[in-house]
Amino acid sequence: MPLARLPLAETTHGRLAWSSMRRDLLAWIVLSDLVAIATPSWIALPLGGAEATLAAMTIGILIIIGAWALGGLGTAAVDHGSIPLPTLFGLHALALPVSLLAHRALGSPLGPIAVTCLLAAQFVLILMGRVIESSHLRRRRMDGHALRRTLIVMGPGAEPMLHEMRRHPADGFLVIGYLSSGAPGSLRNAMAVPDADDLAQMVCEEMIDVVMTLGAVAPDDLRSLMRGLEGTHVRLIVAPGLQDVVPSRLTGLPVTHGWTALIGVKTRRTREFGKKVVDRLVGLALLLIASPIIGVAALAVRLESPGSPFYSQTRVGLGGTHFTMWKLRSMYADADARRAALIARGGDSGNQVLFKDSRDPRITRVGRILRRTSLDELPQLINVVRGEMSLVGPRPALPSEVARYDSEARRRLLVRPGMTGLWQVSGRSDLSWSSTVALDRHYVENRGALIDAKILAATARAVTGGKGAY
Repeated sequence: MPLARLPLAETTHGRLAWSSMRRDLLAWIVLSDLVAIATPSWIALPLGGAEATLAAMTIGILIIIGAWALGGLGTAAVDHGSIPLPTLFGLHALALPVSLLAHRALGSPLGPIAVTCLLAAQFVLILMGRVIESSHLRRRRMDGHALRRTLIVMGPGAEPMLHEMRRHPADGFLVIGYLSSGAPGSLRNAMAVPDADDLAQMVCEEMIDVVMTLGAVAPDDLRSLMRGLEGTHVRLIVAPGLQDVVPSRLTGLPVTHGWTALIGVKTRRTREFGKKVVDRLVGLALLLIASPIIGVAALAVRLESPGSPFYSQTRVGLGGTHFTMWKLRSMYADADARRAALIARGGDSGNQVLFKDSRDPRITRVGRILRRTSLDELPQLINVVRGEMSLVGPRPALPSEVARYDSEARRRLLVRPGMTGLWQVSGRSDLSWSSTVALDRHYVENRGALIDAKILAATARAVTGGKGAY
């Protein structure tokens, strides 16, 4: 039976092959890392002489070699554009005392502050180079380039994962054919996994870059795949069906001459306590800084339409408890009374549970500006300081929305709602209800300091762009 294929229009005809693109990306990473190390070292020459330059260059080279050895040039960094931020930060932190000793041993006139600044400059430049590479790779893939020709091996339960993969083109997988392991599912014309020799011939003829297994692929088929790909450039990616599990939650365990994964399912109490402390301290600082902005915005709201410039509403927080959430009023004072009539006229964006309308006539002119810039949400810092909300978390829900939750949606109530979250940086009001639940569920399952930092950084970009804010 022939290999199940996508139409010819879906192939990479006329586009740059992934192997060539990968070499270019690898060269960029290597060169940018070396330039990031060399530039501060050259700056040190007129400041501290040859001794300072030698010390800075030596420590920098050791740092970058360590980063490369720990995966800085691996598949995650090159093929997926991952930025090894924890590795880079940890290596630079360890290098600081060594660098101070090296400068002193070599007789460098640079003091501790100057040495620290040199290391910080190297860190920032390395990070900038990696960010540029990651952004370039993502843009190329969104434009249909830098795609890896991918052969999918489908086992039972593969369809949901295949659907999710199609929703993320920036991952760079171009599916050109299918094989079947076990139940064929919807791909009834897909051939079974061939033996190792036939598979090796297939991936060569089809110029495959990646073989990806989805679902419960049979162990014998997985063994045939590994044997067939030996000695080739083809990557084998195994996706066993783990959803909403980030790599940091996995720990490899040896089992019967093989391995399995231990998945962390419980959030440490110290992490929860740390998040509470950070939320309240940072929230208080931000509230003090934002107070003048809130005052000016409140005056603008009051001058355009009568009524209080602030709007309070009952929302559902941690564990289903109710609290009063504060916002700057972006609608006319009688907006709640006009909501039923608006829904009756079909004024909804299509979300099954949340009510959103991009052309809502109840929004004032000032209110549209506040929503577009998210300034209307600044008073929620009061809720953060009071411990009712977090800086990052699921969207704070209305009691009427919670009443319609299923068991999966109710998992959003396991953490405090946030001023921002994955829903904020992934489309905001443009998202469907199922997408909103999926994003919040992913956050609940993987919450931690690293994902919070990424969301806060992405929030600034989302607010600046204004996409999905209405």
